[in-house]
Amino acid sequence: MYFRSLVLDGVNMDDMNNTAHFWNKVSLLYQEKFMDLDIYNSSYDQFVDLVAKPKARILDIGCGPGNITKYLLKKRPDFYVEGIDIAPNMVALAKANNPEAGFTVLDSRQIKELNTRFDGIICGFCLPYLSQEERLLFIEDIFHLLAQEGVFYLSFVEGDPRNSGYKVGSSGDSIYFNYHTLDSILKQLEDIGFMHTLIEKVVYKRSMEESERHTIVIARKP
Repeated sequence: MYFRSLVLDGVNMDDMNNTAHFWNKVSLLYQEKFMDLDIYNSSYDQFVDLVAKPKARILDIGCGPGNITKYLLKKRPDFYVEGIDIAPNMVALAKANNPEAGFTVLDSRQIKELNTRFDGIICGFCLPYLSQEERLLFIEDIFHLLAQEGVFYLSFVEGDPRNSGYKVGSSGDSIYFNYHTLDSILKQLEDIGFMHTLIEKVVYKRSMEESERHTIVIARKP
């Protein structure tokens, strides 16, 4: 995950350092809120069912405290899961929560540096922190990292990219949040060569008064 660079007092802050700082700061709060959230479980089940290969190698991009990895391993203990996140504190939590998996500090924009082929790649809500241009490169990199018949899981918040902008998190820090359209993502997946498998939409309640619709796409590489 990452945020666009902030400009504070005329100083352009480095993307990676700013992002790592933010997620390090909120890592425990994030774990408390999302570690056992179950509204996405049906979509994780779909992903698990599609990755039929025994002892499949899975990449969890933007792993956070390892909440998705934990669920996957509960369903399929034979999976070998590798997770990456830009924030060292998130990676430390993920390791503690999933000692049987492997985790590394890595920016999602640098996944092409990985030399392993994966049978499944799951990306839970990294996309809001990628621009439109970066998303194009990111999904291309995903395609090349997947083995034949590999499965790709992607979740994001649909919206007009022109409405992207800074949001203030619970910690008081400003972050840049990118919206993406489902149509543009489906077109890119098709153009690259993915076969579309599933679209699921989940209502996430931010509070008693506020909710938003989250979109999940699962596709397979031929």
